Amino acid sequence: MRSILDDVTYSATKAYSYRGGIIDAQTITSLTESSDLDELVTKLKATPYDAAVSRISTPYSARKIEKACYEHISDIHCKLMKTSPGGELLSAYYLKHIARNLKIILKGKALGKSETELEEYVDLYTEELIGRRDLLVKVMTADTLQDAVDSLSGSEFYKDIATALKMYNDNPQINIFDVYIDKAYHTQLVNTYTELDTTSIPMTESISVKLRPIISHYIDSYNVISVLRAKQWNFDTEQIKEILIKPTFDIKHKKLNQMALTDDVETAMKMLESTSFRRFIPTSFDNLADTISMLDSNIKNYEYHKFNKVFVWNAFTELVSLALIRVKEFEAANISTISFGIENNIETKIIQENLTQ
Repeated sequence: MRSILDDVTYSATKAYSYRGGIIDAQTITSLTESSDLDELVTKLKATPYDAAVSRISTPYSARKIEKACYEHISDIHCKLMKTSPGGELLSAYYLKHIARNLKIILKGKALGKSETELEEYVDLYTEELIGRRDLLVKVMTADTLQDAVDSLSGSEFYKDIATALKMYNDNPQINIFDVYIDKAYHTQLVNTYTELDTTSIPMTESISVKLRPIISHYIDSYNVISVLRAKQWNFDTEQIKEILIKPTFDIKHKKLNQMALTDDVETAMKMLESTSFRRFIPTSFDNLADTISMLDSNIKNYEYHKFNKVFVWNAFTELVSLALIRVKEFEAANISTISFGIENNIETKIIQENLTQ
């Protein structure tokens, strides 16, 4: 039986080995210069994405490539959460993949999409890896949106999605499902984090303390963006308070409530000037939706560099597995952006400007 130290060393070594396969900047540039999706897939076969993209059937599409990339990440995620201390947190983080599928299915049901149309976008492979494929199939094959929500009864998403459906029936804004699915996912993440065992070894930090830098960033970012999005979509103050996650970390609950009480998004965003999020505030407020998206983009760019630094400043700790998965997600998102750009004949320069790097 491994000791805690052995587990950390083993899982961190695995994470570092996967990090060695991160696609370098020169290769990313080469991918953006592909003349078509066939050439892009050929180039991807020379990377760690080989096995995943080799499963894609022709004709290729940006959506198929995106799904293959996330299948690749799911494989890595599953392997790491079986060996890492704090693996419960990695398991909770895996719910992010299920959340992504649920958003697609429920919004698709609300828009009257057929099961066949949804199949193109839903990644059941990710669910198969943890034995939850049947649940997603049940949701996807439900006759109505109500039936789809009812089929989630007993799952960690049901309570919040049921609330979202009630709100949607009163005010049919499709983004309501995104809000409440994200709430359900982040609630599971923070609940798992707070339940991590504390160490009884004198003069040592608990796993939860070591993981705080990453979890605090996830929860604070979620709360900040959620308040702003909710104000954009005209949620009332009580509805905004309902979607906030507790416990908060470096952005206090009082500050979030104050943001919720402001008259407009710009005023709420400017309240971040007294917080660590001041570095992410856009310089222009010309377009409401674009301003929030820019704030979100600035946060993600910081996140990308923050998690890359974990491999240097927090070497061989419990942080590296989570950091590796997040960095791979950014990589997959970049490949998705590239494939979408190539498919839609977007200029190479524009594609490159929209990559996280």
